[in-house]
Amino acid sequence: MRYTGKELKCRARESLMGNYTVPVLSSIGVSVTTSIFVCIVSMMFRGSTTLATVLSQLTTLIFSLILSVFTAGISYMYLNIGRKNSCSINDIFYMFHRNPDRVIVVCFVLTLINMICSVPVYMVQGLVERIRTTEEMLRVFPVLMGAICLSMVLSLFVTLPFAFSYMLLIDHPQMSASEALKGSASLLKGNKWRLCRFYLSFTGMGMLVVLSGFAAFIWVEAYMQASMVQFYMELNGELEQGENTQEQKAAPALPARLDDCDNYNAEA
Repeated sequence: MRYTGKELKCRARESLMGNYTVPVLSSIGVSVTTSIFVCIVSMMFRGSTTLATVLSQLTTLIFSLILSVFTAGISYMYLNIGRKNSCSINDIFYMFHRNPDRVIVVCFVLTLINMICSVPVYMVQGLVERIRTTEEMLRVFPVLMGAICLSMVLSLFVTLPFAFSYMLLIDHPQMSASEALKGSASLLKGNKWRLCRFYLSFTGMGMLVVLSGFAAFIWVEAYMQASMVQFYMELNGELEQGENTQEQKAAPALPARLDDCDNYNAEA
């Protein structure tokens, strides 16, 4: 059974009713940790030398790989919310006990893809570093924005098939990183454009986040994560199975044996 984007979002809102506190606090904790790390790296590797840039990028990559395990833990938390199971702050540490190397490998592959997709931006950065006047900035600015937009579009479409890799690793503890990537691509076969439209449907909320000075980001992120869980649960058949179970519970009990059937019909 296929649900519309509105129906999936409605289910996400229902699942979040009374469950906002834990995921929001978890996201705040991860965001604060990330901000502190970025500040520390900026202070440690000051300057624009090649060595400082390489060390800064390498340190950031290592931190991102470790952070991905927490990110997978947050996905586990939202899966619990979507499935109406209990959740707690401890959920963010869940994948540290479930072969975290699988998550790290998936994150490394996705990071590598994003780096390749960011080549247009890296090419324009050389022009930006040589800017000395406002006029030069005005000439280069459209090129820079075009390169950023191109990189974002490339990254979106190339990584789109792997959107559910973390969730598959959570649901299948024995699944390898490569199997999760392939499984996500298989799950989204014929649904990539639909997922893309689903992403774009949050554009209005993205503008709201910008207008609020990013204060609303935590709540919008929770809504998006919960909606993505509903999308995943639809694709793997959980939502349809849940609907069938509810229908069976609502339907009147039928006689189990043929004799009972005859008695049932006679009484009718």
